[in-house]
Amino acid sequence: MKTSSNKSIGIKEIAERANVSIGPVDKVLHNRGGVSKATRERILQAIKDLGYTPNILASRLKSSRDYTIAVLIPEATEIIPFWLAHNTGFEEALKEVSPFGINISILTFEQNNEASFKLRVDEVLHDGYDGIFMVPVFYDETIRLLQHYKDLNVPVIFFDSNIPGLSNLSFIGNNSKDSGYLAANLLDYTISKKGDILIASIERKEDNHIQFSAREEGFLTYFKNTGRRILRFTDNTGNEQTISKGISAIFNDNPHLEGIFVVNGIDKIAAAVTPAQKCNYRMIGYDLIEKNIQLLKNGAIDFLISQQPQKQAYQGIKLFYDYLILKKPIAPSYYLPLDIVMKANIDYYRFL
Repeated sequence: MKTSSNKSIGIKEIAERANVSIGPVDKVLHNRGGVSKATRERILQAIKDLGYTPNILASRLKSSRDYTIAVLIPEATEIIPFWLAHNTGFEEALKEVSPFGINISILTFEQNNEASFKLRVDEVLHDGYDGIFMVPVFYDETIRLLQHYKDLNVPVIFFDSNIPGLSNLSFIGNNSKDSGYLAANLLDYTISKKGDILIASIERKEDNHIQFSAREEGFLTYFKNTGRRILRFTDNTGNEQTISKGISAIFNDNPHLEGIFVVNGIDKIAAAVTPAQKCNYRMIGYDLIEKNIQLLKNGAIDFLISQQPQKQAYQGIKLFYDYLILKKPIAPSYYLPLDIVMKANIDYYRFL
């Protein structure tokens, strides 16, 4: 049974709950050694059982030192506004962890510019940080950063995008392969058994092709050996006229097209479809951003898979609190729920 959060808490109350003396509690709360693993676990469990959030405990439980986490994240632009949504999560997390001495330094870079990413990596290597929370957009520079901080025993956590097999401590975000499988499952339910499906993607050389490939792999896994006809359209120009021409040609040549799975760039694919064509298919893709929300409300898009950027940011920073302050072990991956958003429930997701 949890104690009311209105009651003042101190070392004495925690010690009583853990059935230990005040001394070990003080050492655990101030991140000092000299406490056995079993005793530490009892004390941490007592704090949890008392039902207090970190910000309530902060005035008495602050770490004996400060930690600064470098956040490497692409800058939000008019073309790629997705990254703006993370800010809410960072702000909420800081309300809880900053009293413990955890701060963040946000370093943005141009998403499709390796030179911009390299400059930020140089800064992180030069300035020195107690943790790195990053989107690993460029492989070689990510490896350079990981090698440097591995020698210093500094935790590095990836978010949004993952590169398997590297030495990062953990990853938080969606499981890309499973999200593709989910999209296929949903389309299979909403179109006829004889309908054709198009896999469409807007890609540039610098994009995260590992993530896109995983989405497509999951999608194709669902339809393996089903006999469903799968078409493909990939554009690497970003030109609206070129995309529109390509999409129109596919519709003209494939009268049984009933489903479209957009791996990346759903706003551009949706804009290329005429109202008459839209009556004959269902479209599903990614990114709960403002322009996609409007397309969802207007009926141009049927389903969006939410990547929950706010939760990525919030829970990711909390992982550093668990690791640096509470000394908890961190799992290799933290996959967020795969939420399907549609016109009927969009208003419940706008501000999450």
